[in-house]
Amino acid sequence: MIFRKHSLLKRVTLWCAGTLAVFSLITAAASFAIGYEEAKDRQDDILKEVVGMLSRDIVQQRQRNKIQELTLGGFYGPGSDKGETLPQYGALTMDDDVFEDHFQLDDDSKDAVVQAGETVLVRMLHKKGRALTVTFRQSYSNGAHTAEFAGDKYRFYLRTLSDGTHVAAAQRLSERNEEILVRALTAAAPILILTPVMLLVLILVLWHGLKPVQRLVKEIQERKADDLSSLSYEGVPEELERIMTAVNDMFARVEELRGRETRFVADAAHELRSPVTALSLQVDRLSNMPMSEQAQQTVADIRAGIARLSNLISQLLTLKRVQAGQEKAVDGPQTAQCLKVVTSVVEDIYWEAESKEIAVEVAGFDTNEAQSACAAMPEASLFCLVRNLVHNAVHYVPQGGSVTIAFRQTGDRLSLCVADNGPGISEAERGRVFDPFYRVLGTQQTGTGLGLAICKTIADRYGCTIALDWTDSQAQKGLSVTVDMPKA
Repeated sequence: MIFRKHSLLKRVTLWCAGTLAVFSLITAAASFAIGYEEAKDRQDDILKEVVGMLSRDIVQQRQRNKIQELTLGGFYGPGSDKGETLPQYGALTMDDDVFEDHFQLDDDSKDAVVQAGETVLVRMLHKKGRALTVTFRQSYSNGAHTAEFAGDKYRFYLRTLSDGTHVAAAQRLSERNEEILVRALTAAAPILILTPVMLLVLILVLWHGLKPVQRLVKEIQERKADDLSSLSYEGVPEELERIMTAVNDMFARVEELRGRETRFVADAAHELRSPVTALSLQVDRLSNMPMSEQAQQTVADIRAGIARLSNLISQLLTLKRVQAGQEKAVDGPQTAQCLKVVTSVVEDIYWEAESKEIAVEVAGFDTNEAQSACAAMPEASLFCLVRNLVHNAVHYVPQGGSVTIAFRQTGDRLSLCVADNGPGISEAERGRVFDPFYRVLGTQQTGTGLGLAICKTIADRYGCTIALDWTDSQAQKGLSVTVDMPKA
């Protein structure tokens, strides 16, 4: 799972993670505070329970030799099968309210106070129940208090019996606070521990929920440049339908505009072809008439201009036909034998190369497998692609230069490399030479700027790639164009 710079999943995850973190911190803090207070109350309750047990033990000890007969009702009392008098352990089994009424002073009683300077035996909740004899420096009423004695701070609980005996139990304050902190952290820890787990689950849920978006992006990215068919709504969430509708509407508008452009260019080229052909015939007739040397030069210039115009019209028609995919209708089989196509291209370009004394060499077809290798595209398309590359090479190579067409196959891929010893194309301009009508300045050669655009269009249509490089990388001379094609 990779987060890109402007990823929607990243943004949603960050917002949810931030919200979850804040919520978890608030919840953990609240749980800690509540747990802290509850732990404090629980520690006081423990002291209170210990004091209660000590009080019953003291009262029980005093009843050992004299059993007090009480009519209580409840567990022991009139009509009870247990008997109407308390047994010897009556103080230990007595109801809490009854015990408090008979053997403890009320908290608001003036005698329920330990006076300053009074000594009390205090039982400790540590060191195996050790007791300390404590002389208090100030007065304390019944209940829980914090005081310093025996060189340390303690939290203690005090209760006064009806005969004036003070019963107290204490816990060292540091131990108490440590236990309270542990209990509070125990209450908050699960929330803090589960937060990363919840965040991970949230990320997985978001990632799964955004899968339709990822599928849509992948479908659009994998589309060919000329594929403007409508996107499928199958399995798409309702929230994405409006986006897909807008994209499909845009595809339809682009397709309509492209159709208009293609028809306009094709119609214009067809309309221009007839008068250009007629003009060429007229120039041919004119050149056969007697005229001065200056007039003959003028006619030659007109003929060259007409040839360039005718070539431009032909290239425009080829480009638009390739862009519209109309070359498929006349291609026949959708495979092309590479050796056959290369041979046809060399034959077609031979006289142009011969006129400039350019040597055209073909390499890589030495084996039977190479000679029978076929590319997964129509023969007419491969011929158009290779012819434009070889034509460009012959056109830009200086007098007496050389052009090499090299074939190679690796696994299920085939490659054709057209290399020359011409001026080449600088690295800065290689990204633009595939644009229609773009021409490299300073070559001193005429051209339409459509050859490489046609090659790129065919390559994209049939899953090919085109790479440009120097023929001589050290001297940075010559152009090497490698076409990587799928094998049929």
